[in-house]
Amino acid sequence: MLPTQAIAWREEAERHGPIQFVLLTDHLVEHIMGALFMPGSLITHHSTMDKIRMTPKAKEHLRKRITKYDPQAADLLPENFNLPKPNLMLYDRFTAYLGERELEFLHLPGHSPNNAGLYVSDVRVLFAGHVVTNGYRPHLGLCDLSTWITTLQAIRVMEVDIIVPGQGAPMTPDELEPLIQYLEVTRERIQTMVDEGRTRDEVVSKMMGYFDEWPTDPEWRDEERNLYRQGIRRIYDRLVGRTK
Repeated sequence: MLPTQAIAWREEAERHGPIQFVLLTDHLVEHIMGALFMPGSLITHHSTMDKIRMTPKAKEHLRKRITKYDPQAADLLPENFNLPKPNLMLYDRFTAYLGERELEFLHLPGHSPNNAGLYVSDVRVLFAGHVVTNGYRPHLGLCDLSTWITTLQAIRVMEVDIIVPGQGAPMTPDELEPLIQYLEVTRERIQTMVDEGRTRDEVVSKMMGYFDEWPTDPEWRDEERNLYRQGIRRIYDRLVGRTK
């Protein structure tokens, strides 16, 4: 979330009352930079803090990203900033209450090992983080495909009417099927090539031929191709036992 987006969301939320909690769904900088502009207690998966590294290089990367994609916010970052530290952490799940409303923060791994979401049971809504996308290419660079598919199958049978994805419009659980199929087919294709003894570079080259099966915004095409290539390498490495 870019700074001006975070400020707009904060102002809209505060029209309904003070902000009590802010959930960091994972550690990716484009997903957490909005926390700099939010009040309230920060909640995240316990392993996220180990992955957030605001090194000078990371700070410079963040400044460049904001300057490129949110230029009107370029002066909002202090000279020597740090991300606020979460003060509430979840492992499998964490429950909080606002009056009589129950908020259940959940570990939803797959897209990344530390992806977290929020389930609001009385309105049957799940805020899923980037384990769910709708109309956007799912990024594979930190994924465990088998875990991801298992998580999506579990979400599909939850008592949920509406899923708010990490990217895209709200959706129903029935609309998860194309995403599940995409991940299953991706896994099967790579596993088949691994079984054939193909090298990592051969697998990546072959899989790049499937890139355009998923819709891509032309503005982000080069970045998405790089992320897709990175994801295929990670999946290959997991399947051959190079990484966990």
